[in-house]
Amino acid sequence: MRALLLLALLLVPGLAEAQAPKLRAVLVAGDASLEVWDRGIEAIAAGLSAGGALVPGQVVRFSARKDRLKAGVRRARIEPVLAAIRALKPAPGEGCLVYLTMHGIHHEGLYFAVSDRALTPAALDAALTAGCGDAPTFVVASGCYSGDFAAPPMARANRVVLTAAEADRPSFGCGAQFEVTVFDGCMAAALEQAPETAATLAARAMECVEAFEQRLQAEPSNPQVFIGERVPALVPRYRVPAGG
Repeated sequence: MRALLLLALLLVPGLAEAQAPKLRAVLVAGDASLEVWDRGIEAIAAGLSAGGALVPGQVVRFSARKDRLKAGVRRARIEPVLAAIRALKPAPGEGCLVYLTMHGIHHEGLYFAVSDRALTPAALDAALTAGCGDAPTFVVASGCYSGDFAAPPMARANRVVLTAAEADRPSFGCGAQFEVTVFDGCMAAALEQAPETAATLAARAMECVEAFEQRLQAEPSNPQVFIGERVPALVPRYRVPAGG
């Protein structure tokens, strides 16, 4: 993992000073078996909103839990999620953000429980290409075996992609004893620190995950990161809401 971080840092041509663009977002909790995924998305959505990262009125949320299907939250099926991504269409000066958290299937993708099938990296790449084009795009694939999402075809010059695990490794934190998954909690903590570059964000998230794994004596998940050469400083603005 240290070698991966070093490679990511070497790929960054310099510290970009431009402020992150406002982002149009699709946020997905794809499994109903536990609340960890929904609580993670709710925390991320609140922090992004409080930080001013999102284009007002341009956030679509999906959940697999029936108790969350209110106030505009939609049922988490693959095709409606992909349609929402294709419809993002950021205006000039805007970007895209897609955050997906759920179980993963080894070398298949992220498992949508309602659809009973996996979203593949190729399908997500096609939707992002149609909906976001060359706009700055920030993607989180939070699930077991999700490392394939940080590789081609997802790896493009205008994208930052962070995943919860290497392609051959599970992530963890899906038990009822967890408030959110470990990776989602670490992503929120890393975003809250307002790092200046995507490489720093990834490093802080990975250090947080490693600390949990060592404390719980869990197998290393080796989160993966890809940082496109055009977006080294693409880090969404994030702030924990007052009282959060």
